[in-house]
Amino acid sequence: MTRKWKAWSIRGIAVPILLLGSAVFAQAQESLLERDVLPILTKQCLGCHGGLRQKGGLDMRTVPAMLKGGKSGPAVKSHDANASELWKRIQADEMPPGEKKLSPAEKAHIKQWITRGLPTVAKSQKDDDPILKAGQKHTPKEVAAAIDQHLNKALASARLKAAPRSEDGEFLRRVYLDLTGRVPTAEQAVAFLDSKDQDRRAKLIDTLLATPRFGEHLGRTWRDWICPPELPSDGNGGAQPHKQAQNLGKWLGERFAAGDSWAKITRDIITVDGQINNKPQVIFFGLVGQGGRLTADGAARAVGSLFLGVQLQCAQCHDDPYRDWSQKEHWALAAFFRKITGDFNKVSEGKAGGAAKNITQITIPNSAFKNVGTTVNAAFLKGKVLSVKKDEALRPHLADWLTAKDNPYFARAFANRMWFYFFARGIVNPVDDFRALNPPTHPGLMKLLANEFGAADFDVKHLIRCICNSDAYQRTSRVQGKFNEHDLAALTMAFGRMPLRVMTADVLFDSLKLAYGDPGLDLRAIESKGSSTAGMSAPVADAYLEFLRRFGTNKEDATDFTHGIPQMLTMINHPRLLAGSRALDSHRKRKPAPTSAQTVEWLYLSTLSRRPTSEEHAEAARYLAQTKESYIGVLWMLVNRSEYLLVR
Repeated sequence: MTRKWKAWSIRGIAVPILLLGSAVFAQAQESLLERDVLPILTKQCLGCHGGLRQKGGLDMRTVPAMLKGGKSGPAVKSHDANASELWKRIQADEMPPGEKKLSPAEKAHIKQWITRGLPTVAKSQKDDDPILKAGQKHTPKEVAAAIDQHLNKALASARLKAAPRSEDGEFLRRVYLDLTGRVPTAEQAVAFLDSKDQDRRAKLIDTLLATPRFGEHLGRTWRDWICPPELPSDGNGGAQPHKQAQNLGKWLGERFAAGDSWAKITRDIITVDGQINNKPQVIFFGLVGQGGRLTADGAARAVGSLFLGVQLQCAQCHDDPYRDWSQKEHWALAAFFRKITGDFNKVSEGKAGGAAKNITQITIPNSAFKNVGTTVNAAFLKGKVLSVKKDEALRPHLADWLTAKDNPYFARAFANRMWFYFFARGIVNPVDDFRALNPPTHPGLMKLLANEFGAADFDVKHLIRCICNSDAYQRTSRVQGKFNEHDLAALTMAFGRMPLRVMTADVLFDSLKLAYGDPGLDLRAIESKGSSTAGMSAPVADAYLEFLRRFGTNKEDATDFTHGIPQMLTMINHPRLLAGSRALDSHRKRKPAPTSAQTVEWLYLSTLSRRPTSEEHAEAARYLAQTKESYIGVLWMLVNRSEYLLVR
């Protein structure tokens, strides 16, 4: 149980598992247009043969367009790669032009796709029956059963065997981390693990959803989805709004904890007017604008991504060559924000003014690539043009449309994002890229969740309760026996096994505070005055912000740290993690005094949410005998295990 051995255990266990990804999954099945071929074409071909440019009259964005072809005839011939002009040019390295050619793996995908008849996800997943009736709210048990029915059918079709149900300890730790943002205490773990109640899992889900910590954690999660990787600076000394961003998370958390609907929360964000000191959601517009200041196009992009599940950024300057969004549609949505001004401290909506002819029009600015100076009427996405009779606020009209139950985007965007939160992958992935050429992997399941969320009046807790009660959520992430890496990755991405995710910085920090009984835990490289390194220069940031920087996680990939080496070095080498634990001291002072075995068990329950095995008990006993009962060394070992750092 040496420090060196445990350091290597982190590298040897966690990393190989986390490296399993979409590339492996793609190799395990036949090549499909949307998943395997279109990304290659997007990178290598659509610049010349997409929506913006169609050299030789050839559009390669869709199968019908490729079959139609251009001046040289059809680009592909189903089932016959050698007769397909696309393959012949790629094989001869004539396409794409220039030095950058397709790799052997990319060529293999293209050839296999043509040879097998141009298969698409849409063709392979024709069943979009949601199973449960739309427009009607169902019990969580009914929805959970329907979720499992969708997934089990797809798994059977792919000849994949679902992972078994997780053990109680694994479920306990996962649901605490997911719903409250920290591990359970030893006492909470014992109460659940020793319970004989047949409904203990469902009851625990209900209990956690009713706690303030549920709202706090979900608020932090949405704060991180809203905030850019680097917060904007104001024009007075470059100060960044870290505190204001944290307050946004607290505001969201209070709303989630209170049970406010997602529609109400969204409306209060979209229509906010005032100062940040009493309306924390004001910062939203500054964060999604430019340089900390509100911009109409930035607001449109953010509303599209976060509340509608679509990417509009490319359509700011021109029609999107890869998606079905026109420049006009982007600016029609931006027009709802043309009357508001402000930054991350204040937002106000004034008179129309400007060059536009009326209050519902916006003029495409000089920053756009095409159609500069063109006026565009405010319009709902793929919907009607806005019409108002007087100089009134426009955002309430957008909020009305956005949160309506018949809005085709709103419910599915939130449901898909929450599915991504639990499973590290959306049913549509990326989560903000709903489009015909990026269809859901499980169309019926996507429709089920969106329907249920809408029928429940956008009740966030109801949706989460439905997902967490499913067998899909309660499956184990552990691998038993021999396995093929390709099949394992395929199973995980088909939601037949729970993925391994890393703790976010907030979750890890809160869990470490609990383990060490120290609300002010400080793991900065340069510690504050009064510490064991007193006399060194003062730190440049507070402990919390420094921890967030060092332990940041990838927003797009929940299985990856953004800074793995600093994270590992901090956990292994920081003296504070071997300097004692108030929580451990408190446990050791109990009467009657706990035995050595009881203390080891308490440490395992406090960190891994399970009791140690007989082998782990024996290993700990040998270590303690050698170090004269250095229980803090056991704690250090446990928090440095990959099992601790992962949400399994």
